Amino acid sequence: MSKKLFTEYPEQDERKYYDRLVEQVKNRMDELFKDKERALRDTHAKTHAGVKGTLEIFDFDQEAIKRELNKRISLTSSQLNAVELKQGLLSSPKQYPVWLRFANGRTEVKDDYVSDTRSMTLKVMEVEGERLDQSHESKTQDIIAQNAEIFFIKSIKDYYGFFSTAAKSQEAAKKWLLQHPQQFLALLKITSRTPKSLLTERYWSGSAFALGLNPNFDVSQTDLVPVEYPAAIKYAFTPVSAAPAHDRISFWSRPGIPKLPFGDRAKALGLDGTQPDNYYRNELIQALEKPDAQYCWDFGIQFQTSSKMSIDDATIVWQERESPFFTVGRLTVKHQIVDFEKQYDFCENLQFSPWNGLAVHRPIGALNRLRSVIYPVVAEYRHQKRGLVYQEPTVDETF
Repeated sequence: MSKKLFTEYPEQDERKYYDRLVEQVKNRMDELFKDKERALRDTHAKTHAGVKGTLEIFDFDQEAIKRELNKRISLTSSQLNAVELKQGLLSSPKQYPVWLRFANGRTEVKDDYVSDTRSMTLKVMEVEGERLDQSHESKTQDIIAQNAEIFFIKSIKDYYGFFSTAAKSQEAAKKWLLQHPQQFLALLKITSRTPKSLLTERYWSGSAFALGLNPNFDVSQTDLVPVEYPAAIKYAFTPVSAAPAHDRISFWSRPGIPKLPFGDRAKALGLDGTQPDNYYRNELIQALEKPDAQYCWDFGIQFQTSSKMSIDDATIVWQERESPFFTVGRLTVKHQIVDFEKQYDFCENLQFSPWNGLAVHRPIGALNRLRSVIYPVVAEYRHQKRGLVYQEPTVDETF
């Protein structure tokens, strides 16, 4: 079937997996945390630190971006006119305070030298506008990003299949991956980077988001029939130098990491394998405690310019040579002390979801539809475990 641009397509019998997934996630949380005092997230379990930052939205040239976009895809005049960049979070030049959570991607807390993804999740504060029905807060916009362009599971059916086998044993999960080589290779790719610093790493949303809603948008149909949007985009945060001209920062691997993918990393690093390795938390603390510390990322958006750039299959890379990122803002983190137990606890208790935010930035695609089912279950489990009545954060927290 030929697929249309800016359109998400539901899977066959998608809704039948939702109840199964909710039950699956509850069982997985019990397996991981039933006998423990506190429950962590089922993925990205290891928090490194909670950090304050500022997201500045630029007064970017919308028409210039649209002209460049039109060179890359054939849009009718009505389609091009419907592409409205300056809405929602991007509507006007503004500086938003932000809470950031840096974390590892695995379901369990492992040493930082272990192969993994690393995430930077934003909670943008003081955001006004019509909200998604699934929002759990009233004036924030969450953006979940990790240091990989893709995810390793390509469909909701496969997500259910993989984690069903993973619940049985690690061997069963390995067997499933070997039977799905494309997804196995994707997993190897997204866990291959071991950055020197999380403050100079690049992060992608991986999944897609709408840029506006069509007048005939019907929320009740989004997992039943194909739904078209005015535009579909992905986000990225690209590290740049703090000083003008804000040159892009190249990737540097953590010193001492062996090049062979299955080498003994603890031995290569000269570490005691029986002692915890919290390299990234320590590096964040030490880097940000310096009085002149300042780290920046260009905030960019990337348009879907071909139907081959799948919205629903998150294992497919949206190649930048076909669709470059347009810079629309800048994220900045400056000197601060983050080595506070209460601050770590605050960050650990924060609830993040791509479905927490403005309606015009609606999450789209299979991975995001999946998150709308799973994330609330995990959050409720975590907070109930601690007897926590969740409260929306402000910009006034002190520790």
